[in-house]
This record gives sequence, C-alpha cells and structure tokens, in this order.
Amino acid sequence: MNNTMLSDRIEKFILEMLDKQTSDQVLLKRKDVADLLECAPSQVTYVINTRFSSDDRFVVESRRGSGGYIKISLRSGNPQETGKFSPSTQDREEKSKGQSRGKENPNSIQAIENGLDGYYRMLVDYDIISGQEYRLICAMTRTMLEFCPESHRREAAKTMIHRIEWALKGE
Repeated sequence: MNNTMLSDRIEKFILEMLDKQTSDQVLLKRKDVADLLECAPSQVTYVINTRFSSDDRFVVESRRGSGGYIKISLRSGNPQETGKFSPSTQDREEKSKGQSRGKENPNSIQAIENGLDGYYRMLVDYDIISGQEYRLICAMTRTMLEFCPESHRREAAKTMIHRIEWALKGE
C-alpha cells in the first residue's frame, strides 16, 4: 500500500510541475525528484514508465548520464487542449474508472502485465536488456501468469522481478 501511495505522490508531483510550466513540457532529473520525494530514482522511473505513457497523451524522452534528464511533454493533437496541462473532467473520470476497474481485480493477468511492463521497458530504455530479451521476458511472464493460480500471481510476479534482478547482477 505504501508503494501505491508513493507512486501517487510521484505522479502528483510531476503533474503539478507540468501544470506550473508555461509550456506543455517539463525537464526532470530522476535523482533530484527522488531526493525531493525521499525515494529511489528507480521508483521515479517506474512511475514515469507506467503513468506517463503515450496512451495517456504524454511523450517521454530521456537522456542518460550525469547530465541526463527526463523530458515529459503533453502530446499535441487534441484541439481541446489550450496550452497548460489541464485534463478535462471526462478524461479524469475515464482514468479513475480505469483505475477502479484495476483495483477490483489486482490479480488479473492484464493488471499484473501492465505493472511489469513498465519495469521491463525501463530495462530496455537504459540498455540493460535488448529488445529481443524484452520480448522473451514478456512472453515468459504471460505464460507464467496464465498457468499460475490467480491467488498467487502477484507473489509470482514479485519473485520474477527479484530473479531477473539477481540474473542481471550475475548472482
């Protein structure tokens, strides 16, 4: 539950920064945001990858390294948008309905895959794994979730992430 609250705080912080900007984009440094919100930089990356996707009208660009940044832009093309980030009431209602549907069954294959996909994409974005390895992990995740009893899916997903991290560290 604390992870959800932390993710919500990170998302709210980024949305507030977007709202304060005179343009429809914000430049962030993961470490600065993490220090400010007292969390790990990887948690900031996770939130950006899972909550600021192109499906949600955002474009995310990143540059690695000590001078690196993450640029989050509001996608253009919606004639109703006028400058600053201000989602319409309908957009907020649709998003909250989607979130409540996910809360109804957090053990669904789709809900778990969506959560894991942000983590896997982060590994690709930071050149930790290749595109082929990403597709392989996604296929293995889907297979595991289809054969895993629903009551054990979340624990199996957590174990999978830990084992991927161990393998990447060479342990």
